[in-house]
Amino acid sequence: MALAKGSKAAPAKAAPAAKASPMNRGDVSGAIAAKFGMPMTQADAITKEYEATIVRALTSGQEVRLAGFGSFKVSDRAARMARNPQTGEMKQIGARKVPRFQPGKAVKDAVMGVKAGGKAPAKAAAAKGATAKAPTKAPAKAAAPAKAAAPAKAAAPAKAAAPSKAAASKGGKASAAPSKAAAAKGGKKK
Repeated sequence: MALAKGSKAAPAKAAPAAKASPMNRGDVSGAIAAKFGMPMTQADAITKEYEATIVRALTSGQEVRLAGFGSFKVSDRAARMARNPQTGEMKQIGARKVPRFQPGKAVKDAVMGVKAGGKAPAKAAAAKGATAKAPTKAPAKAAAPAKAAAPAKAAAPAKAAAPSKAAASKGGKASAAPSKAAAAKGGKKK
């Protein structure tokens, strides 16, 4: 997504495309240059200094917190044993420190499609498996007293189940399972 000199940045909300190529430093610098109307070299210098400042803070043991964006931290990983998958040989891996980024709420919400101060769209919530809270209803009125039950009618005599269409097409053999109608009238499975 390289931007030509003097071109404007892409709209903030673009249509989701098939797996696009990742942005690189030049793309980020180009977007900054276009947004603020500055030369690409100056925007690139700002981007590089921003990265270097974060790296310096992490190497000195500091945590970098950018409100709404996220936190950069250094995590300690303990020593462990690992197996070489080609030879099966066990090998000791020493303890080490690794940089870690934890996105902030604003970044998480933006990725999920939540508008600032709003809720996620219904499609996004359904895709994430989130359950929507049903609106509460006013309490129901007291039920009216029940009417006297009418006398039950006598059941009609049971009819023999006709063979299904599938059974008829297979040479007229009746299936071993009773039909739905027979099951509803008290037929038993064998």
